This record gives sequence, structure tokens and C-alpha cells, in this order.
Amino acid sequence: MITIDLSYFEILGTMSPLVIMWRLFIDGGWIPLLAVFLWGFWNLWVFSRQIKYSEKRRFVLLAVDIPKGSEQSPKAVENIFAHLDGAHGTETLWEKYWEGKTQDWFSFEIVSIGGYIQFLVYTRDKFRDLVEAAIYAQYPDAEITEVTDYTDAAPKKFPDPEYEMFGAEFINAKPEVYPIRTYVQFEHSLTQELKDPMAALLENMGKIGKGEQIWFQIVITPISQKEWRAAGEKLVKKLIGVKVEEKKTLLGKIVDLPAKIVSPALEQVLGPTATQGKKSGAEVPSLVPYLSPGERSTIEAIQNKIAKIGFKTKIRFIYLGRKEVFQKTRGVNPMVGAIKQFNTLDCQSLKPELKRVGTRAHYVFIKWRIKRRQNKLMRAYRARSNWRGAGKGFVLNIEELATLWHFPAPWIKAPPVKVVESKRGVPPVNLPIERSSFIKPIAEIEKEKQEIEGPPTELPVE
Repeated sequence: MITIDLSYFEILGTMSPLVIMWRLFIDGGWIPLLAVFLWGFWNLWVFSRQIKYSEKRRFVLLAVDIPKGSEQSPKAVENIFAHLDGAHGTETLWEKYWEGKTQDWFSFEIVSIGGYIQFLVYTRDKFRDLVEAAIYAQYPDAEITEVTDYTDAAPKKFPDPEYEMFGAEFINAKPEVYPIRTYVQFEHSLTQELKDPMAALLENMGKIGKGEQIWFQIVITPISQKEWRAAGEKLVKKLIGVKVEEKKTLLGKIVDLPAKIVSPALEQVLGPTATQGKKSGAEVPSLVPYLSPGERSTIEAIQNKIAKIGFKTKIRFIYLGRKEVFQKTRGVNPMVGAIKQFNTLDCQSLKPELKRVGTRAHYVFIKWRIKRRQNKLMRAYRARSNWRGAGKGFVLNIEELATLWHFPAPWIKAPPVKVVESKRGVPPVNLPIERSSFIKPIAEIEKEKQEIEGPPTELPVE
């Protein structure tokens, strides 16, 4: 017979609270505290190494101009995203925990400054060739130019005496394996004509005036495809009624150990029929014949999503303007409406996250909370961070990414989007080019610097 001695706890009951805490600490309570301390120290160490490694990274911002009247569909941009999955790599233990190496990422952006619209790609310098090759493979006559970072001309800290700002991150409303509405669903079923969803986004960005800016950013990080695809397959099996075997953790196996020990003894005493049902489990019939057309469509959409390459994604937008012209109904509401084109009630929806990152607050400490969120969002946007903000992001596949970021169709009467007017060639000398003062080619800046400073002086030769 097993007996439990409770005298230890009876003795503790006679002591003062401080003595109880000390007694528990010296009797083994220091072990979990030490484990928590070591866990925190380890995470702090890894984070510090990652920060040090990040300081070594060098990035470039590339402006992409495609030929006017290009007949390519969003499928071409889908191929570009698939090409960039070649940047995915696996770190060794030494690289991960000593060097602090992390997966590199890309940022695809559309920016409107005073109604002037530019498509941009932010990438690490060592992946510049990869990005250019992916774009030239689909758009041979495109022009790719390294430009200055337009965010450098914006206020770094808020509140600002001249500028006002509103921004947010878009997050997923359902698990990431559910897909958004993609460009394939914007095609007419009979004529196959694409009703380009990019038209609404660009139209909104082109309507702002002088002193206003709209920034739209999609940060993508290459990931291993195994985990998120497995989650999608598991959900599909659950929806069609197929039994899914849960992989038990170490703690779960420890909890089940007594039952496994007792089960053979019960079979000998009560007979095999007493535990047979618990062992085998009842067969659950498939629900496929009983699914409604809508349920079948949802399952098919999930299967189509997990069949293509996925990237961990974070989506941000910022509306920035001088206080005398700042108007949220012109810069914010149309952007949210343009993104809602891609939402479906039976699958995925993208919504602005306004509780932690969105620059809006109610009730208490309103000004302080808005200021804090504005600075937080601006830092995350300028850094093109793939982890700051509302969560770590969610998975979008290449078809979904090409829906959210692609060059407009040639038949769209778009606002002033920078395009290539003719095929690439050698331009005339001193050809005047009008660009936004916020986005300048690096070569142009170097030339202006040399004109101001003059030619380098020759050193005397002895």
C-alpha cells in the first residue's frame, strides 16, 4: 500500500511567508528559477548575435520601370517570386548561434509621392543579381535603377511640427493556410479578360496631391515549405472527416505511460473486449459525399494554396502628409478598401491591425499611445523588418503575392506610374530626367556631388 507523507507541508504551515519562500528555495526551488534564468540568458545571447550580424548586412533599393504597353499578366510576377525562393538557406548550428545568421528577406514596395508612383524592390546587395535576373527573365526591356531611400526624407520621430501620419499592418483573419482572393478569380469566366485589382490601388495612390505620400510595403522571407504545408494538409483532412493522428509531445507520452502499464493488467482481469474499443477507436466515415458546394470550394482553395511556394509575409502601409493637406479619407480609407478586394468570407481576409500597431487609440492616454505607435511603425517600415509589429507574419504563396504586387495591365488608364517609354538603349548625353526629389538614382547623386566638390586634386610627384 502506498502512503504519502504530508508532514513536510504541515511544518511549512507553521512558518512565516518569508521563511516558507526561503525553505522552498533551498529545498529545490532554485532549480526552476535557474532554468528560467538560463533560458532568458540564452535567448538574450542569440538575439545579441543576430543584431550584430544584421549590422553587417548592406541593402540596396531598386526602382523597377517596365515598358509601356507590356502584355505580361500577373503570372509573370508570380514567376519572379518563385525565382526569389532561391535565396532560402539553412544555417548550421555555428552560423545560427555564434554568428547570429538569420534568413535574408526582400521588400516589395509601391510608393506614391505627391501622386508620382514608383515600384520598388529592397534587397540585400548580394541578392541584387538574383532580383535583376528574375525581373529581366519576365520583362527583358525593364529598367532597374538603384535609388536613394525615400523614407530618409520623412520625419524620423513623431509628433512632428510639419507632418502627420497614419499607418497600420494588415494581418490575416483566419489561419494562414486559407487563401485570399487571387488574380485568377478576377478573370472573366467567358472572355478571360482580367479585371486588374491593381487598378483601384494605383488609382487611390495617384489621387493624392503635393505634400502627401502613400507607402505600401510587402516584406517576404523565404521559409521551409514543410511545416506550413503540413498544417494545410491537416486542416483539409479535418474538414473532410479523415482522422488525424496527433503527434504527442514528450510530456504527453509521460502522461500516457501509466495507462499503457495498467492496460495489459486490465485485459487479463476483465478480458480483451474491455479495452479493445479504446485501442482501435471507432472508424469515422468520410464527410466528402455530404459536403456542400461551398465547403468543397474552400477545401479546393486550401489545396491550391499549399501546392505553391509560400513566403512568410508582413504587409504595412503608411499615409504621410503635411498637416495642412493631411486627410485620412483620401489617404487611408481608399487603401483599406483596395486591399479588401482580396477578401472572401469563406476563406481568407486581410484586415488592418489597430490594437497594437495601428496608429489609432481611444479612451485613455490617447496622444501618448498614438505617438508611441507612430514611432514604432515608422521604425519597422524604414528597417523593412520581417519581425517587428503585430506577430511574426503569415504565409502567402507566390500567386497571392503576385496579386497584391504586380505591374498594371497595359489597358489600365493608370495615374502617373513611372514606365519605360521605349526599349533599352544608350541615352543621349545630358538627357534631362524629371524624377521625384525623394527618389534619385545613386549615379545622379554621385555626379551632383562631384560637380559641387570639383575634380579631385592631383598629388605632387616627387
